[in-house]
Amino acid sequence: MNITGKTIIGLILMLVGISIFFGGSLGGLIPSIIGAWLIYVGVKKYDKGSKTAGTIIAVIGVLFVVQSLPFLIGIAIAGALLYYGWKMINGESGKGTSRRSYTERETVPSMEEPIQTSFDQEWEDFLKKK
Repeated sequence: MNITGKTIIGLILMLVGISIFFGGSLGGLIPSIIGAWLIYVGVKKYDKGSKTAGTIIAVIGVLFVVQSLPFLIGIAIAGALLYYGWKMINGESGKGTSRRSYTERETVPSMEEPIQTSFDQEWEDFLKKK
């Protein structure tokens, strides 16, 4: 593995992302799920004609989701750090290119054409003299 500055920064980003992801309690996820479910139930009740009950339930759901917003933002940041850290470690650029090997493609000679060096030319001249 070729260790470059990008690899080290990517590793640091991944470690920070993992620590945020696992360091935060997953208890913040439960109110988010309950809030989303309450919003869904409220909207369904509103559509069926019970506008007052639907609105009250949806507002309670929104309060649940907004209360756990810092947790959700933390999870989103942790996920982004893990993603970009992994990309930096693997050496992928964000421009949609495919995964590159550790050797640059421009430095690998093409095997379709024979490589001619001065030694080859001298050897051919030597063989012709015989």
